[in-house]
Amino acid sequence: MPPESLEKTAYEMLRSRIVYGDYMPGVMLSENEIAAAFGMSRTPVRAAISLLERDGFVESFKGRGVLVKEISFRKFCEIYEVLVSMQTFVLDLADKGEREFDLPALKSCLDQQLAAREADDYAGYYESALDFIGIMLRSSGNAFMMQVLDLCRGKFICRMVTFRKQHPTPKPNWSGLTNEKVYEALTAGKIEEAKAAIMDNYDRTTRQLAYSGMI
Repeated sequence: MPPESLEKTAYEMLRSRIVYGDYMPGVMLSENEIAAAFGMSRTPVRAAISLLERDGFVESFKGRGVLVKEISFRKFCEIYEVLVSMQTFVLDLADKGEREFDLPALKSCLDQQLAAREADDYAGYYESALDFIGIMLRSSGNAFMMQVLDLCRGKFICRMVTFRKQHPTPKPNWSGLTNEKVYEALTAGKIEEAKAAIMDNYDRTTRQLAYSGMI
């Protein structure tokens, strides 16, 4: 396999284990440990670590190893604000009659999210939440919005999945309830109600995080 392919494979494997909480925040890893787990030499692993350090997922300490960093809730809120802003923008377009949403796709995504909740599949729950947003954004025809969503996805998932692994009860709920309200409002053609549901969840989330001292 070409060196570039090995580096990409190492990057994707290590990133996935961090994003989905197989390597939890605060864990110190070594290049040798990662290389052995992935069945490859240290060279592509070192390149992958460098890329993940650039992305903000890890920090290298000479002679000690690689620390898996915690994505702060402050960073999470910044990401969440971007997602909410994009959603409300496409809802404004729809309110002007300039866009229509793929309601069957939204319903399928919502069903997957609620099923993931019942199965305690945290990754699936939040992946479906972002997919729901993606279906809404796709209606805008704005390719850059979709790129922004992809850039946000890893840190959003990482923050929420690792938090849920650390605090498994109660089950995640508000994202699914919000998407239910959004879907029902869009089905009824009530754009303002969909926007209100999104903003209510944003306000609730930021209040709870502020009250708990997380932001």
